[in-house]
Amino acid sequence: MSQSLFEFNEFIRRVIALNLPEPLWIRAELSDVKTSKGHYYLDLVQKKEDSEEIIAQAQAVIWSKKYRALQKKLGQDFERLLQPGIEILFSVKAEFHERFGLKLMVEDVDPAYTLGKLEMQRRETIRELQTLDLLQKNGRLDLPPVLQRIAVLSSEKAAGYQDFMKHLSSNSFGYQFSLSFFPVAVQGMMVEKEAISQLENLAQRKGEFDVVVLIRGGGARLDLAAFDSFLLAKTLANTPLPILTGIGHDVNETVADLVAHTSLKTPTAVADFILHRNLGFESQMINLGLEAKNMVIQLLHQKTTSLQYLTQLIDYQVNNIFKQQVQMLDYIGKEVPSILKNRFVVAHNKLDSYDKLVQLLGPDVAFRRGFALIFKRGKQVSNAAQLILEDEVDVQLSTGRFQATVTKIS
Repeated sequence: MSQSLFEFNEFIRRVIALNLPEPLWIRAELSDVKTSKGHYYLDLVQKKEDSEEIIAQAQAVIWSKKYRALQKKLGQDFERLLQPGIEILFSVKAEFHERFGLKLMVEDVDPAYTLGKLEMQRRETIRELQTLDLLQKNGRLDLPPVLQRIAVLSSEKAAGYQDFMKHLSSNSFGYQFSLSFFPVAVQGMMVEKEAISQLENLAQRKGEFDVVVLIRGGGARLDLAAFDSFLLAKTLANTPLPILTGIGHDVNETVADLVAHTSLKTPTAVADFILHRNLGFESQMINLGLEAKNMVIQLLHQKTTSLQYLTQLIDYQVNNIFKQQVQMLDYIGKEVPSILKNRFVVAHNKLDSYDKLVQLLGPDVAFRRGFALIFKRGKQVSNAAQLILEDEVDVQLSTGRFQATVTKIS
């Protein structure tokens, strides 16, 4: 006997109502969350372990009245739990409607399960990053002494981004910055995808920037879960530019903070870090300038002292030499006439001696003693060997001259 679809569905409804009268605690991942008129409609999935393959799927609903009650009970944590990609533990009551099919009515939620699950995933991510030696990789990059060309990853609507921009632009030091904005989601499922895409873009343009700033600005632990992503952390670690994070938390560090070059509490703290680093460089330059100035002044003082000493030494030596020369001139002026007179006397005596010697050795004296001078063809003959027989010679005596012929040589 056949049944209508309505009868069949009614049968299923009675079976479920009879066998599942009380709510059950189940765990599932939210794949989608929609809201309408205060009601929240959830798509639930369970994936195969270590895989993205879906092995179970269902739909759940939180009626507006129940939502308000849970929100009052759990506070802001409840709203943050309702994010796609979050795995939650909640109490549901199964209901089957003949027309709309199976629906899970959410009765309660345990946020401690989600937080514990996230912490376990976070620890596993950190362990894997340590194994790959990625935790300190970005931190080993050299941070430029001056940070001016800054790539900013954030959401334009994030309060932290506005605080960061205002803090830098209104700095009291008058520093100017070249800021390039790269929009990314800072909460939810799109954080990983958009941030990785922008970081890969920056890696291709690394020569254009000094540093990358990833900022968010405030949020509870669940809000920051996206920044514990392994793929995002791996991309941050491998980015060839230093990463500064100001995600905005006071207690726990996200994995993104751990792999960044420098982690700071807030976006404003990141701005302060940049300003203080630039100020430190400027102070170093000022100190170097002052040191150089002092060295030049000291050197000039030393050289001036040396020049003064040399001037005094030269003056002394010139005066001393001049004094010596004056004394020498005085001495010469006094002694030269006496010296010249003595030398004239000595010279005169020598001349007299030479005159007397000349007179003694002169030819007139020799002639008077009987000597003669013999010339052959105008040349004086001093040796008999210069003559031959029949030579005609001139003989000079003291009183005259005559010619003779050589008849004998002995």
